[in-house]
Amino acid sequence: MNDSAPLDLPEDAPPIPSSTSLGARMLNVFATPADVFDEVKVSPPRTANWLVPTLLATLVGWIGAWLVLHQEAITQQISDLQEAQYQKMIEQGRMTREQLEAQRPTIDKVGKIVRQATMFAAPPLMTVGLVFWWALITFLVGRYALGGTFTYMKAVEVSGLIGMLAILESVIKTLMMVAFGSLYAGANLATLLVKDFDPANLSHGLMSAVDVVAFWVLAVRSIGLSRLSGAAFGKCAAWVFGLWLLWTGLWIVGAHFLQRMAAG
Repeated sequence: MNDSAPLDLPEDAPPIPSSTSLGARMLNVFATPADVFDEVKVSPPRTANWLVPTLLATLVGWIGAWLVLHQEAITQQISDLQEAQYQKMIEQGRMTREQLEAQRPTIDKVGKIVRQATMFAAPPLMTVGLVFWWALITFLVGRYALGGTFTYMKAVEVSGLIGMLAILESVIKTLMMVAFGSLYAGANLATLLVKDFDPANLSHGLMSAVDVVAFWVLAVRSIGLSRLSGAAFGKCAAWVFGLWLLWTGLWIVGAHFLQRMAAG
């Protein structure tokens, strides 16, 4: 009898993850993301890992945008913001009240077209953009700062699967916007502590960034970076949260000062 010799593997070699279905990977990223990312790292390239969650996120985004823009309280909030901008233009002498009223039918028509175009175009653009943007960050940090050996498309697969968490984040935000009747509602400190959110208020903007669901997504992104690069989770979390904090801080502070400059 000719018995085959057992495969000679190093004693400290990690076990090879078993192959799972796409549906299982998309669900397991909520409960056991490390196992999902371990499987992605050693598996052949799978376009479905990022394409299917991205398509689902786009669909959810379209539904959410439709729900939000059909809430009377939110459409009134948008109108109030527009009226505030027109009032500033009048106060600055850039137009008169008579000119505004004469142009209002055209303004309202164009505004409706812009809202409809935004409702259609924003979800796919934002979804695809976020998948490839976070994949780029994961690739650059993982390869050149942490010494990993994975490809950019592996980072895209991980980023795409993490998009399943972003879908849940989008659903929660949409439901809270509808419940509170506000464009700025979400699972953040501003929604809990601020009655009348003012986008020009720096402290309100900073509180809106303290979002528990967003932090959960960032933590899972850190796990993905750790599994792809082989670096410790703590080091990866420092990179992910640090870059997010830098970008978010610059965005909030920059928007605040632009609004103050626009206000004269």
